Parts: sequence; structure tokens; C-alpha cells
Amino acid sequence: MHNDAAPPPEPATDAEAEQQRASLSDIIRFALMQRICLSVRYNNMDMILAPHMLWTRHGDLHVDAVTVERAGSAPKLFKIGTFKLAGLGNVALTSRTFVPQVEFDPVDPKYAEAPVASVER
Repeated sequence: MHNDAAPPPEPATDAEAEQQRASLSDIIRFALMQRICLSVRYNNMDMILAPHMLWTRHGDLHVDAVTVERAGSAPKLFKIGTFKLAGLGNVALTSRTFVPQVEFDPVDPKYAEAPVASVER
């Protein structure tokens, strides 16, 4: 019996995974410089994020961002949350700009390990 079904996709190689992280990092750095919100998929939910800091913890890239919109609605509370880049999907720039949160502190000790880029106040 002949099976015409396509084989499952190969898992990403380390080099491909590194390239994807670099691409995401570039998009986030641009968003930080221009104060542009990002459209992302995180934990199976579509979100709009206002990125404030790109940083590394234990070798993994993270972005601290304000959730501007979650599943089409504004959150009850606007606060800075941490998102692991490995968990972000469908990352894209939006046309929406943002003003950095007053409580954002780019010299917070949690960024001490390896800050990569932050939004200018």
C-alpha cells in the first residue's frame, strides 16, 4: 500500500532555532527603539504587547512588556510582565505606538545578568 501523506516536519536544528531567536530579537529591538507594539501569540492567546526590556536570564531571552490587549480586550490592569521569547509565536510589528510605563526601571537588579536592549524613556 502506498502512502502519499507528507512526512511530519523535522524538528528545528540548533542552528535554525538560534536563527529564529536572532530574528525575534531583531524585531523586538526595533520595536523598543521605535516604541511600537508587537502582535504575538503566547500560551495559545493572541496579544498586543508594548515591549520595555529585552534581557537574558539563565541563557534564555526574555522580554518585559505591558499587555495592551489580550484576546481582543484591554486588561483590567496595565503592568509589566515577563515573557520568555521561546514561548512567543506569530511575532509581528503593529502600527500602534506606546508610551513607556512610568514604573519601568531599566536598572532593576533583575536585568543585571544580561540586559540586551530597553525602551528609552
